[in-house]
Amino acid sequence: MKPSGNVIIGGQVVHIDAPVVNFREPPYWDATREYCIPTVTDPSPACKAGVPYGNLPAPYTKRYALRPALRRYGMNPPPDAVKAVIKQFVVHHDGCSSSDMCFSVVQNERGLSVHFMIDNDGTIYQTIDLGLMAYHASEWNINSIGVELCNRGDAKKEPNYYSSGKFGPKRDVKPCKINGNTILAFDYTPQQYDSFMRLARGLQRALPNLPAEFPQSSAGVQSWDTMPPSASFSFSGYIGHYHLTNQKWDPGPFDFKEFCRKLRGANCFAVFPRGEPKKDQDRPLVPEKPGDLADDTTELFKLNEQRADGGYFPVGPWGESRLWHGGVHLVGKENAPVFSPFPGRIVAARMGKTSSVGSANFVLMRHDMSLGTSRVQFFSLYMHLADELRADKPPEWMTKGAWKEVGKPGEVVLLDEPVDAGIVIGHIGKAGPPESSKAQIHLEFFSTSELFTAVPSSPWTLVDGTAGGRFCDAPQINDPIDADKNGVLDKSELSQFFGGGNGTQLHFMVTLHVSEWTAEPSWSESLRIPKDFKKYKAADIDQLVADQITPLLWWDGTVAAHCRLPSDGVVYHYHPVTFLGWFNQQLLDAAAQAGSAPVINAADAKEVPKGILDDLGDKDGTSMRSSAEVTDDPCNQKLGLQELVMGFDAPECGP
Repeated sequence: MKPSGNVIIGGQVVHIDAPVVNFREPPYWDATREYCIPTVTDPSPACKAGVPYGNLPAPYTKRYALRPALRRYGMNPPPDAVKAVIKQFVVHHDGCSSSDMCFSVVQNERGLSVHFMIDNDGTIYQTIDLGLMAYHASEWNINSIGVELCNRGDAKKEPNYYSSGKFGPKRDVKPCKINGNTILAFDYTPQQYDSFMRLARGLQRALPNLPAEFPQSSAGVQSWDTMPPSASFSFSGYIGHYHLTNQKWDPGPFDFKEFCRKLRGANCFAVFPRGEPKKDQDRPLVPEKPGDLADDTTELFKLNEQRADGGYFPVGPWGESRLWHGGVHLVGKENAPVFSPFPGRIVAARMGKTSSVGSANFVLMRHDMSLGTSRVQFFSLYMHLADELRADKPPEWMTKGAWKEVGKPGEVVLLDEPVDAGIVIGHIGKAGPPESSKAQIHLEFFSTSELFTAVPSSPWTLVDGTAGGRFCDAPQINDPIDADKNGVLDKSELSQFFGGGNGTQLHFMVTLHVSEWTAEPSWSESLRIPKDFKKYKAADIDQLVADQITPLLWWDGTVAAHCRLPSDGVVYHYHPVTFLGWFNQQLLDAAAQAGSAPVINAADAKEVPKGILDDLGDKDGTSMRSSAEVTDDPCNQKLGLQELVMGFDAPECGP
């Protein structure tokens, strides 16, 4: 039977481009059945249909449990709640000759389970709904899913295991060093690597809290050792069984860093730094040489400060006034592509709307990434995009998922669409007052908490502008720009300041203030108060707001709740060009410091030490089953479905 590619999540069928056979399909390997399921490879004692598992202690009549946060729903938790709970993907190897043997031994004989098994030929078997806890990773089962990659494991002990072809195709061997033990291990087949990558890509859309991250011993360096419990419990991403307990060494030589790198895509600039691509350049990839990165960043600054005629950071939308401006305008060729600079999720978008100041179309993304050993979450906004509803070939995110189902012209659509770095998310539209309208986009980076306080020698300086409302009253920003010292910033002052290269003194400021995309505090009332707009009559201000501001707004309570943003719109803003250059420089520095992976000499390898097991060797399942799975857990009992989906924890659920 050809694999259907259908994965079951909270009872919902999700189709992915991977060779998946789920538990509703032959051979019907369903871990929720409380009896032995016959396989080709019989366990000991032999499996008989309808008979309880083999030699198991009395308490273990089930090979699964309900996730504590979802117990109120019984066996049928809502799909959205399931998707919110899963934060880890634990990778194992089974020590077996086939997935058939793995199910026979691990699930039939021992009453354990795992969500996925990947056979030698790449076939993926799902044995249990992702909404249920499988018994595969002890105390970490609560928020994780697991996969058993079929692999005998110890190539030192059984060097000829795959030689005859009886147990699958011949495999390469790779030395690895786990918790100080040098082990010669069988590698995984190309089909297994391909299927696992396709499975992970398919699950990106369904599991918003499972980022493409890996355990790191230092910035950019994969950890090959067991992590402290506090670190492993709080980790989100892809993780090995040996990272959780020093009793295990699976999944052996699996390269988490390379796997996640391929899963994320390649970091890019949002637009081509020089406005046009170089020869044979299809994406504005971030250069690997620091000097080239600095040069490209300088060119991006020019697209704003020397060519945009306004849209400066952190003040000066359209090149005038002390109004806060959380991003910059980058000029370019109309309909030129706009790229996702980092992997992330499109959480809101609007297409098919214009205004007297040009395009009101936008894409909002959320990014969950690692910077060194710290996790950071931030948002990126792309405003004044071209109308993709008119495009012959719209971006891929508009051809599938929620936009395809519910997208409506001119309306803000709430999404949760995963996007790799380097993917086209839109194209440059036209914006600006009629007298200065040109092809440009507004690019913005912001966060709900200050991001880089833990970074040694951080160059970022916080400016708290919340007291001034929509207007900047910070002297360290206004005074250098206000040439005539009248307390008002006009177009000529802003143009001379930024065009003259003086903007560098503001590039590393982090400004905390209300977003310009909110309706509250009232724009009309805000513009009536300061002297900046005294030349306008009240009716003129109301008309200006109606024509130039209101059509662009999108940040309301509904959008904020969905996107995990504050309802009052107060967030931390970063100069987007500085952010792109500095953040990528940190990643380059981490890669340079990490250097090449240390060479491990296969001649130093020994058989796996006694007491260090893979999943076949773990006969009593102590590293797979946990006591927490059969006791009540107070965590999250006070939360409703909406809070759970939003990722909140109850107070008693601290790390």
